[in-house]
Amino acid sequence: MASCDVIVPCYNYGRFLQACVDSILGQPDCDVRVLILDDRSSDDSLAVARAIAARDARVTVVHHALNRGHIATYNEGIDWVSAKYMLLLSADDLLAPGALARALSLMELDPNVGFVYGRALKFSDERDAVAEPPSAGEPRSSVWKGIDYIKAVCATSENPVPTATAVVRTSIQKRIGGYRADLPHTGDLEMWLRFAANGEVGMIDAVQAFTRVHGENMRFAYLANRQVGDYRQRYEAFRVFFASEWAGALGIEKMLPVASRRLAEEILWDAAHAFEEGSGGHVGTLARLAREIHPGIARSAAWWKLSLKRLVGCRAWRGVAPAIAGAQKLLRSPKPARDAQAGAMRLMNGIDTRRS
Repeated sequence: MASCDVIVPCYNYGRFLQACVDSILGQPDCDVRVLILDDRSSDDSLAVARAIAARDARVTVVHHALNRGHIATYNEGIDWVSAKYMLLLSADDLLAPGALARALSLMELDPNVGFVYGRALKFSDERDAVAEPPSAGEPRSSVWKGIDYIKAVCATSENPVPTATAVVRTSIQKRIGGYRADLPHTGDLEMWLRFAANGEVGMIDAVQAFTRVHGENMRFAYLANRQVGDYRQRYEAFRVFFASEWAGALGIEKMLPVASRRLAEEILWDAAHAFEEGSGGHVGTLARLAREIHPGIARSAAWWKLSLKRLVGCRAWRGVAPAIAGAQKLLRSPKPARDAQAGAMRLMNGIDTRRS
């Protein structure tokens, strides 16, 4: 029977801790241990953790006398792990029934797989998670070459891996090291790129975990200010990875512009959305960030369209946008009417450029 160590970092999540650990200890067909790391909680987390450990010898509790933060706590857990496989699961989340057996089975069959992930469902009430029906039959699984995974992530600039579902091969985790302190919010994105540079990536088409949504989620404070911090951190995760020895060994350092351009395009889309909402000041911040991340974005059609919008102003743009959209449709047609084209161009050239 394959073994898996599960790290459960906990900071003021005492009210969720029992359900989280129960979802781990109840996993069938695997030899599991749990490490609860209490990061100097001010609630009853430590008391709950110790009570759980007193009832089950598979649970170990470590208490921090001083708060060390999530990255240091994660890495402490990685140092503790000794099983063949490991998982990091936040104390406010839950494992889906059979999740570990599904992941470990795939990794046992293919020793080249460095980590396996699946789908995560968000929930706010535990009854919603319990009500989720189990997967019927054996779920589909697939294995990607690491380089193909990296290319796919660069093409979207997104992290496709819910951390709560990511079961990893401990030997690779120990070799590539832990989470980076300079990437407090996108360390997982960079981590999975590192793993993909050192092995294949398994995907299971099944719900592998439930991630709880509540007012104290770290992501809510982090994603404030229209995700500007997220954009910067995501770019930094790509930059750090492509400057690393792992990317160098694969000869893929030149893939960074692919990720940076896609991220800049996403930022411009967000800037356009902010313009439509009337958040003029934020549009400039996002536009500057897009050009900082990928200077070539300033030569794109999206950049010039946004620049035109900002020049015209939000109020005036709303008045002329329908006519411009109609003109663009005509210009894209195989045989546009010449008089309609001319009229549209006259309209566009006569736009009132005063700021609203």
